[in-house]
Amino acid sequence: MISGIGVDLVDKARFINLVKKFGDRAATKILSKDEYLEYKDISNKPSFLSKRFAAKEALSKALGFGLYRKGIYPKYISVKHDDFGKPFLSLSLKLETIINNHNMKIQLSITDSDTQSVAFVVIES
Repeated sequence: MISGIGVDLVDKARFINLVKKFGDRAATKILSKDEYLEYKDISNKPSFLSKRFAAKEALSKALGFGLYRKGIYPKYISVKHDDFGKPFLSLSLKLETIINNHNMKIQLSITDSDTQSVAFVVIES
């Protein structure tokens, strides 16, 4: 049964400006430690950030909390990919406990264009 749906649409220009203005400091506020290590080697940093942020915001909406509430901080959520390239979310221990205690499964889809990134999360329980 679907227990939550979240979607987020991000304008990449916002992240282009963040990277220009704040450099890697913007990334340290949005990315987990693992993501930051990957980010340092990426050539299109605004695109990388916009997709990660959209995924994290979509998760927070699907959970019904919003970012920065009830332990939902971007740095505690990582977007990773399986061997086939399918994205999934890796969560901090606190968030993972919430998900496991409610017997939830999270599905994630991310896409982007030259100007926008979109993430869609479905939570099943």
